[in-house]
Amino acid sequence: MTRITTIAGDALDALLAEHYGPGAASAALEAVLAANLDLARLGPQPPAGTVIVLPDLPPAPAGIRLWN
Repeated sequence: MTRITTIAGDALDALLAEHYGPGAASAALEAVLAANLDLARLGPQPPAGTVIVLPDLPPAPAGIRLWN
């Protein structure tokens, strides 16, 4: 589990993409909102100074490869 504190201009989707990787950010959103019950009411850009808990998640499954 990691805790981050937002600064002015931080966007939740960008924070999740930075922490979990761009391919896993949308899948991590549900877990992050469950770990931070009041986060959803703050909107997509939480105010500066908001502490967000980023839970440890299992690695994302490997993507589908169409060719080698």
